[in-house]
Amino acid sequence: GWTKVYGDNNDEFIINAFTYARKYAPKGCKLYVNDYNEYITAKTNDIYNIAMKLKEKGLIDGIGMQSHLATNYPSASDYETALKKFISTGLEVSITELDIDEPKNTEASQKMLAGRYKALFNLFRTLKEEGANITNVTIWGLTDDGSWLNDDTPSWPLLFTKMLEAKPAYW
Repeated sequence: GWTKVYGDNNDEFIINAFTYARKYAPKGCKLYVNDYNEYITAKTNDIYNIAMKLKEKGLIDGIGMQSHLATNYPSASDYETALKKFISTGLEVSITELDIDEPKNTEASQKMLAGRYKALFNLFRTLKEEGANITNVTIWGLTDDGSWLNDDTPSWPLLFTKMLEAKPAYW
């Protein structure tokens, strides 16, 4: 139905959605573009471009990076490139749903998971110290057994076991 109203111009739909959200949202409500796979170059560019259009119109406050990652994907440099591009907009950047898929629950795999979390938080801290407007990091769940990643196949992506024991990634 949207294409009957807007044709193939998705930007117009998004701009109108933000226009109405800004108009009717409570005062002080912050508006974000929030998406997944934001580290894929084409999607990074699309999110950046729409965010800049919305920023020019005063309709956006930030960009959310859902950050559903894996221990081996995306590369650290691809993720960092996307994050820095979003920071360059001057908007707030939030890491909104961070988890790191790890299909094995061995000591070695959990150490690898911990290393990935550590590298990400070191990146966030370094960029923040350099002036980046990273407003928050939200882990997408508390315990492995409650993760959305366990809907289809087992995964151990979070900071705590189902018994609420802190994993190496927590430390």
